[in-house]
Amino acid sequence: ELDALVAPKLKERITKLVEGDSTKFIIDFEEVTHINSLAMGILRGKLKVVKEMGGDIKLIKLNEHIKTIFEMIGLFEIYETEDEAVANFK
Repeated sequence: ELDALVAPKLKERITKLVEGDSTKFIIDFEEVTHINSLAMGILRGKLKVVKEMGGDIKLIKLNEHIKTIFEMIGLFEIYETEDEAVANFK
């Protein structure tokens, strides 16, 4: 689950990678069965930071429930495979 316990760790990890000049991220949701609003807010905030630096965050392997949530938000590109996501970075 991507919940209140895990979300801060995700934020910290992405922050450290961005500070190291990483701007292109692929987040694999294969083992994620639930995402809460805190985690969604963190991802939206990090997407904004990364895009301002010329990068992007792409999501892969989402279950149907989580995919529907992200499609409603409309901010993230969603792919089935890592290869598809990599191929669509600019």
